[in-house]
Amino acid sequence: MHLGCNTVLFASTDLRTALQHLAWAGYRNVELAAIAGMCEHVKLDSDPEEIKDLLNEFQLVPTAMEAATLDKDRLNGLMALCSKIGVPIINIGSGGKTGDEESTVEAIKRISKFAKMAADHGVILAVKPHVGQAIYNAATGLRLVEEVDHPSMGLNFDPSHLYRANENPQDVARLWKDKIVTSHFRDCPWREGGPGTPEQQIPGRGKIDIPATLLALKEIGYTGPLNFECIGAGEYPVSRAMGIAAETRGYLHRCLQEIHVKWD
Repeated sequence: MHLGCNTVLFASTDLRTALQHLAWAGYRNVELAAIAGMCEHVKLDSDPEEIKDLLNEFQLVPTAMEAATLDKDRLNGLMALCSKIGVPIINIGSGGKTGDEESTVEAIKRISKFAKMAADHGVILAVKPHVGQAIYNAATGLRLVEEVDHPSMGLNFDPSHLYRANENPQDVARLWKDKIVTSHFRDCPWREGGPGTPEQQIPGRGKIDIPATLLALKEIGYTGPLNFECIGAGEYPVSRAMGIAAETRGYLHRCLQEIHVKWD
């Protein structure tokens, strides 16, 4: 597995500083945040060569980009950047509304078109089941990949969203199997509500059985990214964000060692 961290944790600073502190925290993989209104470390007009130079400088491998958009033109532009930078996976949610069949049908149709667009750019579209959206739990995630059976589309496995959809993440991993192409891996303090404070999202501090979830991923043969995606730290000083990143890496490193999983 490829243990990394999403730069959204360092939303208070620029990309260079974020990458530098992730490297200091011991990471070798990174997910680039391109989230309009929250953290745009990558923008539509970003120079891909400058980003590649920064990644090389800090010896970081980009395993994914978080786009978090349903705007076709914006997503197309970010996919083009992924292709130029060498980012293999781009992450979005489904949009729509939980329990609304009409919006679910529309979301699936939209994602089908996005999957074809991803193929044109040579990247993989990863859709995250998200609390409140049309695709939000084990069943709707499975429905999506059954109805959009496209080699350039898969699922983003986020234990915190699945836990808040009243699922046990380890069971979902065994259900989705090879449809999981990436993971926003974080903890959660409760079944209902938001994901908690940044500290509560650190794996090992919440209610999710993290070791059991990692073991399930091992059992299904998952070898993709484990990117810690921590939101809500936009006003944190860099030192506090780095502490969160370092604790997460240390805990997950130990868990992976204990279940004998190779990681980088």
